[in-house]
Amino acid sequence: MKRIRKIWLVAALCSAAAMSSAGFAQGLPDRSEAAVDSLLDPPLAAVRPLRFERATADLGTLREEDAPVRRRFVFKNRSDETIAIVRVSVGCRCLAAEWPKGGIAPGAEGAVELTYDPENHPGRIDVSAFVYVSGPDRRPAARLTFTGEVLPAANPWARFPHAMGALRLKQKGAEFRGLESGTKATERILCGNAGERPLRLSAELIPDFAAFRTEPETIPPGGEADIVITVDASEIPPARETDFSFPVIVAGVDGRPSERTLTVKINRKNKNITD
Repeated sequence: MKRIRKIWLVAALCSAAAMSSAGFAQGLPDRSEAAVDSLLDPPLAAVRPLRFERATADLGTLREEDAPVRRRFVFKNRSDETIAIVRVSVGCRCLAAEWPKGGIAPGAEGAVELTYDPENHPGRIDVSAFVYVSGPDRRPAARLTFTGEVLPAANPWARFPHAMGALRLKQKGAEFRGLESGTKATERILCGNAGERPLRLSAELIPDFAAFRTEPETIPPGGEADIVITVDASEIPPARETDFSFPVIVAGVDGRPSERTLTVKINRKNKNITD
């Protein structure tokens, strides 16, 4: 399963590609290649005040369905000045970082904690986080790396507990809480196509004040998408209760209507103002 996710690295690579084209046009390919390298693997600072006990952790062999794994990278401030970690940069959404806030006195110890999530990341693990500290040098003071391997999930659809024919869903409903009068609100349901043919979904039954679509419009075999439900609070009949629900029957998949039904719950805020 592959789902296109927009992360900062995509924008950075696009920008780098644009610089590369411009560089070659001006006869400066070396500069553009260095710019690309610096985005993915920035050079470390010449002076690195934090001494880490280790800079690499081998996570061994994981499966996609395994829980996220956390490791601590212990450091000591070996400089004569109080410094602070200002940020830890990661280039993959599979990686998250936590670090101590505030000043780190000379000789003091601390730890940067990295968490790796193997979901949707089968294959070799080779991801890094870059630690930036206070001071005049804007280059990272350390690179912390995870290695290992992620095996494909035994059941790639295990994280989608609900089924409507070939359609797999994270949940069979959506909830709009605190819906304010005169506004539009949107909720999303993550879904996937476990079949062998593309899916195009629509709604057979949905009230006039709501709308249904998927992003993307066509869900390819093995692909993921969002079911997008939009509610226009200004179009809800005033006589409706503050809290109510309605069914949405999904078309484009096999099954009886009861098996293809999503339940949408509405909680309206300040209903009496519009009554």
